[in-house]
Amino acid sequence: MPVRPSRALPPIGRSLYSRAILVDTGAFLALANIKDKNHWTPVECLKAIARHRLPIFVSVPTIYESYRRFLFDLGQRAAKTFVREVYDGSINIVRTVEEDEQEARRLLERYGGLALSLTDAANMAIMTRLGIAVAFSFDSDYLQAGFIRIPPFHL
Repeated sequence: MPVRPSRALPPIGRSLYSRAILVDTGAFLALANIKDKNHWTPVECLKAIARHRLPIFVSVPTIYESYRRFLFDLGQRAAKTFVREVYDGSINIVRTVEEDEQEARRLLERYGGLALSLTDAANMAIMTRLGIAVAFSFDSDYLQAGFIRIPPFHL
């Protein structure tokens, strides 16, 4: 009889989070900045997410990274607005646990050829732990690691 791990993970797409979408920093920035070349694509994608009533998640590492990018790219007012809106209850916030941090470090090693950020690695670890298959991101890293990436919206 095979030995099962003590903490078996649900298969990607087969958990309570199978319809969930984890938002990455680039999507937040493109949504907030009308001058961004990608602005209208995520706007339409967000409308599709709302039409399908898909739950949206953001990790604490992404909140920190996004705040910094908002502050330096869009200014203090935009950064403060971002923090207020991300904590208004409309987005589910997920925190890392120790196992996510260990898995993130392992992913950095595994995907050493990619320019994978620690935030993206932590997000991938969270997605694996929760069974979230979809990242709302412009980073190809998610695709290369086997996740679904939107936009374009194709669920």
